[in-house]
Amino acid sequence: MVATGMHDWEIIASRDPFFGVICSEDYRAGRIDVEARARFYASGERNIAHVLSLFNADLGARPQGRALDIGCGLGRLSYAMAKVMPAVVGYDVSETMIRLARENAPPNLDLTTRLPDGPFEWINSLIVFQHIPPAEGLALLDACLERAGPRAFISIQMTGWRTGTPPARNWLARFRRWRNVRIHRQSGKAVDPLIAMHDYNFSDVLKCVMSRGFERVVLRHTAHGDHHGAWIIGRRE
Repeated sequence: MVATGMHDWEIIASRDPFFGVICSEDYRAGRIDVEARARFYASGERNIAHVLSLFNADLGARPQGRALDIGCGLGRLSYAMAKVMPAVVGYDVSETMIRLARENAPPNLDLTTRLPDGPFEWINSLIVFQHIPPAEGLALLDACLERAGPRAFISIQMTGWRTGTPPARNWLARFRRWRNVRIHRQSGKAVDPLIAMHDYNFSDVLKCVMSRGFERVVLRHTAHGDHHGAWIIGRRE
């Protein structure tokens, strides 16, 4: 979605970047200080430590070499990945997110708005695809997996269903959401309505993953509020 030539994620990044990554009131633009930043990036280290533990438990090995972080945002996970991998590339559609992430990036982390060339030995993504419409997200996933090395690892988190009130699908509800989004694209408005949530069909997701040679796959349940999905932990054999 575009407003006056600007992608919604560019709007989010310019107004409320930390909240755009983790939708918590603790990370609103007006509350970001040194301590909040430290908590933000520490959460990324915990997430990556968890993924590495899943690799150990489910695959009996860990990746080595070059890694890709899809939808890196402010580098929350990319910074942590750069502590355990020799080279990491963080990819995001928002120029502002990338600019902010570069301010404190470690030397072995490259940040870009252009999908980089492979090969990669580890491809990772967390709380990203849920904000991308499924058709577009599956195309992005396939393009990233195309860049995987012959023995690459993946840790891709996707959403598939929700336990709260389902999204209204009649024309009036869709119109109201469209109108609300247009209003909140205006300067000074909260970015919350611009952060859309999407559910994926896991048959489509697994078809994409397995068609790229990841036949050894483990699913681990994830839940963020009412939104449920899974970590897709896998390796090319």
